[in-house]
Parts: sequence; C-alpha cells; structure tokens
Amino acid sequence: MTAIPTPYTSNIIEVDKALESMRDAGFDLTAAVGEPVDNSIEASATIIRIEPRYAANKSQITDIAFADNGRGIELETLAQVLKMGYSTRYGQRGGLGRFGVGLKLAALSVGKRIEVITRPFGQEKFYRSYIDLDLISSGEQELIQAEEVGGWPAEYAELMVDAKGEPFVSGTLVLWQKIDRLANGGNYGRSIDARIAELRKFLARAYRKFIDNGLQIVLDGKTAVLHDPTFLLDDPRIEEQYGLSGLEPDRLKGTVIQETDIDINGEKVHVVVTVAPEIFRHHRGAGGAKDFNGRDIREFQINTENEGRISFLRNGREIYYDIVPRMLQGGVTRGDRYIGIEVSFPAELDEFFQVRHVKRGAEPMDKLRDKLRLWLERPVKVARNRIRDHWSAVEEAEEKAEPVGGSPLVQGAVETAEKTMPRGNAGAGMTAEEEQGKVNEIIEDLGLDEEVDGTTAQRVRDQIMSHPLTIVDTSWPGKEMLEIEHLNGKAVVRLNHRHPFLTAVYGPLRASALKPVDEQDPADLHALILRSADALEAMFLAYAKAENMQHNPEQFEDLRSYWGQHLSAYMKEILRVEDI
Repeated sequence: MTAIPTPYTSNIIEVDKALESMRDAGFDLTAAVGEPVDNSIEASATIIRIEPRYAANKSQITDIAFADNGRGIELETLAQVLKMGYSTRYGQRGGLGRFGVGLKLAALSVGKRIEVITRPFGQEKFYRSYIDLDLISSGEQELIQAEEVGGWPAEYAELMVDAKGEPFVSGTLVLWQKIDRLANGGNYGRSIDARIAELRKFLARAYRKFIDNGLQIVLDGKTAVLHDPTFLLDDPRIEEQYGLSGLEPDRLKGTVIQETDIDINGEKVHVVVTVAPEIFRHHRGAGGAKDFNGRDIREFQINTENEGRISFLRNGREIYYDIVPRMLQGGVTRGDRYIGIEVSFPAELDEFFQVRHVKRGAEPMDKLRDKLRLWLERPVKVARNRIRDHWSAVEEAEEKAEPVGGSPLVQGAVETAEKTMPRGNAGAGMTAEEEQGKVNEIIEDLGLDEEVDGTTAQRVRDQIMSHPLTIVDTSWPGKEMLEIEHLNGKAVVRLNHRHPFLTAVYGPLRASALKPVDEQDPADLHALILRSADALEAMFLAYAKAENMQHNPEQFEDLRSYWGQHLSAYMKEILRVEDI
C-alpha cells in the first residue's frame, strides 16, 4: 500500500514580518494620534493628555504618552486590546471606532512598542499589557499577556491626576515607545515643531464638537482650543479678544447661508454652508490675516488651508478636511476661505463615504457626490456674492470717506516689515509743531475743510501720525508722478493722479482689483496686464534716464540699494500674507 505523503504545513502568518509590513498602513501622525484619542472618548474620558517626549535638541520624538480619565479596561479584556482585529466595538456604528486595528496600527506606524496601563472603574488594581516588535522578532514575545502592576509608571504619574492634583479614580495610559519615525527632516523635511503645530490644529478642528461639549485635550502641556471652520461654535480665543470690545455677540459668529438634511439610504446627512463673521473678512486682499481694525487674526486659521475645503464629520468627529474634486461650481475662487462647508453623517453610511480603517478620508460615492454638488451650488453662490458685496460696500464707503490711498494688504505688509527695519532718517529733528504744520498742509492739499470734513481730516491725520509710510491720492499740474513729505522718520507719498502712469495703469489696476473677477471682461483684463507690464518696464527705464541726466550718478548707489532692500522686505511680507 502506497503511503500518503505528509502534507506540507505552514503558519497562517509570520507574525514579526506581518507586523513590520503593517507599519506602512497609511497613518500620518495626525491620523495615528486620532486613534487613541477616539478610544479615550469612547471610554467616556473628559480629560485627555498627549505628552511627547523628545531627544536632545528636540531632534526627535522618542515616546508619546496618552493619558485619560475614562472607564479603564477590565483585566479579561486587556490582553485582547492589542490583538489585531479585536475591538469591543467591532462592526458597531454607534461610536468612533469599529475596525479593530486602529490603535495597534497607529502606534506601530511610528514606533516599535506599545504599552497599555489601566485602572478599571471601581477597582484599586492596575494592569499592564504590551507588544514589542523587537521582542517578537527575537522570539522573546509570543503572546500578549495582561498582568497586575503596582500603579502608574512614576515618570507619567503626573498625567494621571485631575485639575486639583487628585489621582484619577479610573483611566488608561497608552505609551508609544521605541519611536523611530518621528525625527527632524525625513521625507518631507518637516521639523518636530511643525509636526506638533500641525497636530495641534488637527485636534482643535477634528474634535471641535467634543471640546465644545467639555472635553479637555492637552497636547504637550497646552490645552487645545477648538477651531470651527463654520464659526458657529463658541471660540474662547475670539471671545477673549473681542468679547469686551463692545461688539454684539452675533458679530463674532458665522452666518448660516443654508442647511439641510439629505436622505441617503434611510439615514440623514446634514449639510451646512456658512460665511465667516464680517469683521474677519472686512477688506478684499487681507488674506485672512487681518480683522476690520487691522489686528492680526492668523491664529483663527482663515487661510489657504480653508480655501475650498469641506469638513466631513463622522459621528461628530472630523475625518476629512480638504478639497473634494469637482464639488464646487467653478472650482475654488477668491474668498472661498471665508466659506465654511460641513457635512455630518452617521457611521452607518461609511460605505457611501468610502471610510477606511485609517479614518482619514471621506470620498462621497458618485450618486452622493452628485446630490451634494447639486445642493451646494446655490448656497455657495450666495455666500460668494455676500462676501464680494461686503467688500464692494466697504471699498465704496472708504473711497468716499478716505483720501488716503493704498492697499490694506500692502499697508499691513509694510507695518510688519518695518518692525525689524531701521528707522528712516529724513526729517529728523523736526519739532512737533513743524510736523503738525506739514500734516495740516497735506490735509489742505487734499481739499479737506476742517470745519466741514473734520472727521475725515482727523482720520487722515491719525493715519499719517501712526504709520511709518502713508500714501495719499492728490493731483496737481506738472510732470511729477509723486512727491514725498518726510516727517521725523515717517514719509507721506503724495500721488499725482494727473500723471499718465497713474491714470492709465495704477488707477485701472486698483479699480480692477476691487471688482469681482466674474464681472470683468477677460480681454480687458489681459490688455490691462500687458499695459501694466510695459509700463513697469518704462518706469525702470525712466529711472535709469533720470540718473543718466546727472554728471555723478554714483551718488544714487545708496538710494538704489535702499530701494531694492526695502522693496524686497515688503514683497516678502506681501507674498507671505497672500499664502496664508
């Protein structure tokens, strides 16, 4: 009788190699950190502390601790928590998780060891469990064990106390250790500080609904303050800056343009479109960096990161904030940074939004995308018109009331650049009376009567006295394009609007910049661009000719150097603000 060969056998999985390959599961730092935060929220935590530990000179993150005061984990569950595919909520749609791999893959994406220490609610005992890729690879760890320990690790005990310093009655401490993928530089050359700043912004925006309801998230010792792109939630930073300034509360909140519930497969998808408060979008070209009074508002993040972005919230937690291709009519346009679009859906619709275990992305399927695009067309158009109408109204009012010219963007850029530049010398030694006399002459040349136009005259006076450089729009017979008054290191540039460069180029350019793009003829715009390029070239040559008229042009070398130096500083600041 012929013997039947013994079949070849094999383990279903080579654990060490499989875990190493899983380290590239698609988590970046923000998505990875979101997993333990989600777990803490599911455990009813009200305090979550995230504490990175750094190598020398902050060149690398070596460990990250996640501390919470949630319910803790029972001993019989703890050994399972770090097992791939296990979740107490596997397949459930009521909370933030359901996939059973998030916490483990998130930790392994940045380091080689994850340790969990916990104190279950109602118990005095502490338990620990861990997985360590180095120990698994060497054969020293074959199983995940849960064991009793004496308490929190001493170096992290300060994270496991409440605001009064009392120990948490229950909670969990998750440690990411042996971190080898969070160093300065890397594939994208980002610093550790930049990564932490990005993480802080993510936490503030992704968990804004939870923070608004009392959740405290502390990153690297600093409490996260919610950031709401729709400006509908109470923002403590805004209230602190403007709450005592006499502004009505409604002026600090976004305006709902339209909201609705879209029915998808028996579930509701809530969609809302808002515009930011007028005080934060007062001037065209401010780039989301200045408020109506010129105050710096960059911390409110109304910048290019907001432009055309849609916020998708799954069970109240943001999982995507980015541009969705072909979603907005006409694509992304100027001013869209001030429009908030929020799409909230229950986890039951994960398949319709193509949500994956990484919870980093929400791409609506074609049918849902079409529904959203069709609904968004009207409110986005209304929001865009409202933004442009406000800009036009402000510009029209300022044009009537203010003879002081120039762009608010340029004025702000000059102000910022001048803080680190040497003070001007021209006009030094002028007495206060002489300075006021010069200002009075300028106001008189502007045709302002102190008795009739007293308020406007005072605004012009305040502008000149409080800014290092000021432009005023005037006109006079003659070939001069401008005159400059020097007042104790300050300078007032008087533009002659009879000069052909101003009438044919500068004036039309300013007028075009104040009009919505869709109200302008492309051929006219192109002709203006060509004329402006030619005029700039003519201006450079005219300056050269002006020097050439002198017997000793070397006397202008310092002038050229200072001109180029200051223009470079102003342009760098303008470009930086435009990129915000």
